[in-house]
This record gives sequence, structure tokens and C-alpha cells, in this order.
Amino acid sequence: MKYTKVALTVLCSTLMTACASLEETVAPTQEYKSILDSRASALQQLGAATVCCSSLSGLKYQPLIADQKRIVAIDGNSPVFTFPEGKSYFAAFKLPSNSGDLKITIAGLIDKTLFNPTVLLLDSQFKSTRTISSNIITYKPARMLDGDRVEGVFTIDRSYVGNPNNETYMVVYTTQAALSQTTQAMSPSKMMAKSLSVQDYGAKDPLIPHSAWGVLTLEVEDMSASKSGDNFYKPVYQEAIDANAPIVDPTPNKLVVPAATATTLTAAKTAPAMLSETESFYNTQIEKAVKAGDIDKAMQLVNEAERAGSTKAKSVFIDAVKRSQKN
Repeated sequence: MKYTKVALTVLCSTLMTACASLEETVAPTQEYKSILDSRASALQQLGAATVCCSSLSGLKYQPLIADQKRIVAIDGNSPVFTFPEGKSYFAAFKLPSNSGDLKITIAGLIDKTLFNPTVLLLDSQFKSTRTISSNIITYKPARMLDGDRVEGVFTIDRSYVGNPNNETYMVVYTTQAALSQTTQAMSPSKMMAKSLSVQDYGAKDPLIPHSAWGVLTLEVEDMSASKSGDNFYKPVYQEAIDANAPIVDPTPNKLVVPAATATTLTAAKTAPAMLSETESFYNTQIEKAVKAGDIDKAMQLVNEAERAGSTKAKSVFIDAVKRSQKN
């Protein structure tokens, strides 16, 4: 009994500290807190808001920079667009192009409400490639310095630099259906009880209503030195698409080029001369792969570069291998 009282005292003390630190993490400023506490106002203003544009090509896209994390506030000052799933405030971004594959982590922060994000990805012609939603963006309980959130991770392919089918733009919004739903979060007492390995006394997990406003975090990582990714989409050139429709592998959300298409790619007519900055990018990635001892990746890059019109990729690869053998 004595030990139970001590455990309860520690639990209550820890809960008070945790709640304070959680509030600082989830709503770091009064500005963000007012956004997360204003569901009724958000819904009312959304209903009266005027849409910004008639097409996705008319949206204003902010440039995203690789290897940066940013906070995005969605509120009454954000633009509004009518998506297929309904009208929504949104944030639109242009993805980095001259980079390796991109790993993107998006999170909707939870306080009294939640902006439950849906991500629409577009190619260079503003055509939809895929939608990232609740099948990938799921609830994550508070951990370390991260508060309660819904979070998803996906990968942007950059195998073919200059491919018009590359995912180039990203739009984050929410759906009309989501606005009438809730997300079940883990109660602070259950969270603390679990971390302290003590009994949970039955506090109910709160249901967080979804709002038209909210706060997001976006993290973009250049995966040049990495070998894997999550929720992948693999674009192909239009000749290949016309010749043989690609197969969608739902796990892990990756577009796979079938064998017949691969043959078409190989037999395609010679690509036009590659831009100097594209040539430089490929050469750098080939040298990095050789230096890391990943010869398979380096050879793959050589093949891709030559298909895209490179005249130097093979010689760069040979020189890099020779240098590595001397070391």
C-alpha cells in the first residue's frame, strides 16, 4: 500500500510536469494556440471564404528546401481551394528538383483540435500522381520532444532528373469528410502510467475534433546517401507509359515499371543533350556512390544518366573507381 501511494504521488507530479511541457511542445506560441482552439470560427470562416483559383496550376507554390524542418500554420489568412473532396484552406509547395530522392515527414499537431492533413502530389504539368491520406498519415502519441500528432512519411523519387512525370508540387489540405471526424489520442495519464510501468486507473482517451485550421510540421530530407525510402512513387517517361501502363504496388505505395516498359525505355530514341547542371548533379551522385562503396548504385546512376542524354557519366564512373582503388 505504501509503495502504491508513492507511485501515485510520482505519477501525479510527473503528469503536471508533462502537461506543461506538452503544451510548450504542441502550441509553442499564443498565435498557434489560438489557431488550435478556434474550431467553430474556422468552420464558419471556411464556409464564407472565397476560393483563390480555378485550377491547381493557379495556386501559389512556396519553394521547399531539402534538409530543413518548418512549421506551417493553416488559418484564416491561408488561401482556399475547392478540391474534389470539398473546400479547404491549404498550403502549396514546390519540391526540390536537383537532389537525391526526398524523404518527407508531415505531421498535424494535436491540441484541442487537429488539422488532419491530406497531401496531394502533382507532376510538372500539375497532374495528380497520388494522394497521401489516412492510410499513411496516422496517430502518433507524444514521445520525447514531440507532442501528440498525426504523422506520415513518404518518398519522392528523383531517379530521372528532368523527367516531366517527376513529382514536382505538393498541396496540403483537409477534406470535408475529415472535418466531421475525430482522432482518438492517448490520455496523458495513460501515457505516463505506461512510461512508469504503473497501473492505469482508467482515464478516458480524449477524442480530438478535426478543424479547418491547424498547425503542421514539414521535414524534407535529401536521401542521396541513403538506399531506401517509404511509400515510394516511381515515375517513368511518357513513351513508357504509352507503351505499357505501369503497375501500382500498394506496398509500399510504389509505381513499378513492368518488364515490357523497361525494354521500351532501353530502346527509346537517343535523349537530347543533357543540361550542364543536370550532368553535374549525376556526376556528383556517381562519385558519392563509388566513394561509399556502392558500385551497384553508381552503375545504375550511369545508366540513368546516359538514357537522359549524358556523355560523361561513364568516364566519371571509371575515374572514380580508379581513384578509389588507389586509396
